[in-house]
Amino acid sequence: MEDGDAVRTGGGLPAASRTALRGPAVRRLLALRAGKKLTAGHVRVAADALGVAERTVWRWLAAAERDEAAAASPGAPPRAGATFTVTPEVRGLLALWKGNVRAVHRELVLRAC
Repeated sequence: MEDGDAVRTGGGLPAASRTALRGPAVRRLLALRAGKKLTAGHVRVAADALGVAERTVWRWLAAAERDEAAAASPGAPPRAGATFTVTPEVRGLLALWKGNVRAVHRELVLRAC
C-alpha cells in the first residue's frame, strides 16, 4: 500500500476515499440546505470525515450552488476552458485604456453584445 492508500491513524479513511466522497458529501449538504436543515454541525462532521477544514466545506458548498460541475468534484482545479487568455486584441485594449482592466472589461462586454 502507498501512503495515500493507508488508513490514517485514528481510524480515518485513506486519502483516495476521502477525495472520492467529496462529491456525495457536498450534494447531501446541499440537499440539507435546500430543506433548510443544514447546520454547522453537519459541515463540521463532513469536514472531519473528509480531512479538510470547515471553511473549505463552506467554500465547496458556495461553489456548488453557483456551478453544478463544482458539486460533482469539489476541490478539483478549475476546468481548462475556464481560464482567461490575453489575446492581441486584449493587449491592444489594455494599451488603449492604459492598463485599466475595468475599462477593458467594459469594452469587451460591449463588443460581445
